[in-house]
Amino acid sequence: MSGDVVSAVEVTKRYRGKQTPAVDGISFGIGAGETVGLLGPNGAGKTTLMKLICGVTPATSGTVRVFGLDPVHDPVVAKSGVGAMHQSGPYDEMLSGLDNLRIAARFRGVSWKAVEPWATEVADYLGLTEALPRLVFQLSGGQRQRLQLVRALLTIPRLLILDEPSAGLDVAGRHQVERFVRWLRAEHGVTVLWTSHHIEEIERNCQRVLVISAGRVLRFAEPRELVREYGGSRLVVTVADPVAAKVVAEWADGAGYRATVDDAEVHIDGTAGYDVLPALTRHCQDAGVAISGFGTAADSLEQVFLRMTEKG
Repeated sequence: MSGDVVSAVEVTKRYRGKQTPAVDGISFGIGAGETVGLLGPNGAGKTTLMKLICGVTPATSGTVRVFGLDPVHDPVVAKSGVGAMHQSGPYDEMLSGLDNLRIAARFRGVSWKAVEPWATEVADYLGLTEALPRLVFQLSGGQRQRLQLVRALLTIPRLLILDEPSAGLDVAGRHQVERFVRWLRAEHGVTVLWTSHHIEEIERNCQRVLVISAGRVLRFAEPRELVREYGGSRLVVTVADPVAAKVVAEWADGAGYRATVDDAEVHIDGTAGYDVLPALTRHCQDAGVAISGFGTAADSLEQVFLRMTEKG
């Protein structure tokens, strides 16, 4: 893990009064320029892990390093290259968005005059220019969320931590944020740690995914590796009506496969091969129902994640 932007070695975090640790012996490393997704069910330890990396709380045992430094004992140096976008931020509701950015710059120890051109450029890209003079309590949820990103990017960080960056954003806003983060990585080599409940967002943007459950690492791998290792494929049968769908599903159940009906499609798990088609076609002909077409489908990262954490 030498040279990693973020590294954790056998990290455990126990909270007083809790029987089980929030984080239990986690180890991983994130290399420079990587975008890594952090996935886990509620209570898996994601928030605690973020706090450990940000130096908000110390580890009970093990080591956490950011740029090779301890974020708790060397906070100024370790955090100087970190930008963090949290789910909700401490805004002064009675100040404008612009004044909140000025205050954030002072807390970061940077001159507003020096960062204003860049912050203005980011705000303009995110469609916030007209909203910045307004009081924060007047802003929509999506505008507040984008303001969070501008605040995290007052300077271009070496490490950008995104905690549910698309919360409160519509589809267009989500893709806008994604494009900007991809540009940061491509143009400035920014390393990104990204957590989201929109798993397709992680699948689109992350080179590797750290999956945790009950405070432990289940797997740290590329999305396609996870899909290949834990996922599966299935036969998709398109039918004309609910009667035909029922006939196909009953045949699949009788043949030892699990079938689910989704409108005009019957998904048959356990096979993606066309070797079952002759028997299925004969069965439908005998029943007097028509099949419109066949195809195959593979599991998404979301389906794989659910399977992994259910087992985990």
